[in-house]
Amino acid sequence: MIDSISGFVRIYLGISNPIFNIGYWIRGPILILLFFYYLIQLKNRKLLDYTINNIPTELHEKTIVTTNDEEIIKRLSSTKINVLKRDEKLCLDDVNIRDVMEDVANEFHMNSEDTIVMLYLTSPSRKFSDIKKILDYYNEREIKTLTCCVEPKTHPYLCLYKKEGEKGEQVVKHDLYRRQDYPECYEVSHFVCIFQVEEIQKLNKNMYNESTIFYKIDNDVDVNYENDLREFLKSNRIKE
Repeated sequence: MIDSISGFVRIYLGISNPIFNIGYWIRGPILILLFFYYLIQLKNRKLLDYTINNIPTELHEKTIVTTNDEEIIKRLSSTKINVLKRDEKLCLDDVNIRDVMEDVANEFHMNSEDTIVMLYLTSPSRKFSDIKKILDYYNEREIKTLTCCVEPKTHPYLCLYKKEGEKGEQVVKHDLYRRQDYPECYEVSHFVCIFQVEEIQKLNKNMYNESTIFYKIDNDVDVNYENDLREFLKSNRIKE
């Protein structure tokens, strides 16, 4: 069965890197790449390639992939990337990401103060320099959890709940007409999520809580379906 959550990559970043100067990242973060299956395995494997290719090769020995995809396990067996086959109970459609994160933390004996950087593979436009920039921002502040946000395509003041009889109800109750009067609003993006291990069970299912700091990014190409991937490849002139 093809599951919806199929793998993680964990990378210890507390080492010297002359290109990205990783060594100075003061909290010795762990990088976890989270990827999804939606329609076919091929798409997920292609997204894995995009992310792995953006990680400096000197970090590959500090990389751990946990997945139930036998093809990925076989492919990575010839690399310096570590692979852990995940328990099938953590590969179901309704699995809680917190539980998967907790499992990874326990499996690799992470300390409660260890910092995790979680990345969804559904953001193929993300570069390693983006990760570094956001992690720098995190390290400069005394915070334990951060996630990204973007300006929404549609302001929630313009959204309606669908009701019976083709009727609608405002998602946010208001009586404002001019859009310039709408409050500033953002949409959660999992472009990069950062949190300490001890915070995992305090996070909601979208991996943030009341103490989370939101880092605004300009744009996030979110590849959730096969057509999204085709559009990304086409816009970047990449052959399938």
